Amino acid sequence: MEKRIIVDFDNTMGVKGCDVDDVLALLFLLGTPGVSVEAACTTFGNNTLETVHENTLRLFGEWGLDIPMYRGAASKDDEPGEAARFLAQAAAENPGELSIVATGSLTNLRHAAQLDPAFFSNVREIAVMGGITESLVINGRIMDELNFSCDPAATLAVLSAPCPVTDATAHACLPAFFRREDFTENFGEGSWLYRTCDYWFADMGERYVWDGFTCWDIVAAAAVARPDLLSFDAMDVTLYERLLSVGYLEAARAGAPSVTIRIPRIDDPALFVRESVEAWRRALGAMGLA
Repeated sequence: MEKRIIVDFDNTMGVKGCDVDDVLALLFLLGTPGVSVEAACTTFGNNTLETVHENTLRLFGEWGLDIPMYRGAASKDDEPGEAARFLAQAAAENPGELSIVATGSLTNLRHAAQLDPAFFSNVREIAVMGGITESLVINGRIMDELNFSCDPAATLAVLSAPCPVTDATAHACLPAFFRREDFTENFGEGSWLYRTCDYWFADMGERYVWDGFTCWDIVAAAAVARPDLLSFDAMDVTLYERLLSVGYLEAARAGAPSVTIRIPRIDDPALFVRESVEAWRRALGAMGLA
């Protein structure tokens, strides 16, 4: 059965100083057989909502991509807007059919549940990227958590959702590591993908002395579209907003308010990279950008 997916993201591919992961996750979904990306919702996180939304409009225009896009929250203090209204209505009209891949702040999802308390029950599943289970240290430098800490109340609401929730934590995503060679050998230095991601290779090399980058968000996408590439572990996590305000997922202690979520595990990183590259190739080929 075809997987029907809504992407909720803070895409900044092409914005200097900001990551490329959200669009690489989208390309993975677009290039995976049996997957239908039905809409994209924008949110704040990697940058301001205005930057994210305009950047996504630009990319979709360049690609000729005919996917509806909805403007989301500009901050955790925003009122429910276009994206939240769409999410609530789409889930209500298609109960149990829509999966959500959320790779930015989770405010739009919290807002959708405010508009319709049955929202999380109407959703088939939610896969998110965010959270740390310990300090995230890259070559001696600490990397801050981003997504969960943007709106801890929204994170708490999503983790508590009655539908199945999968969380690609930062540590779980680390094996989804791509080197320049993966891009040059498979696409070439003159390719659209290499030229668009070149600045991010340089950025990660300067900040963390990395010879590539981890594509964090693609793991959340794979959890829905290609679960065969992953194994899943159950984790009981503490439901405490103050911990989530720094993106920390604590293994629940006895007596603490908690919930069980799924954590994906990449068992074969080389296979995961190869399959990701193939999905990107299919998606870009369909748009004439391979």
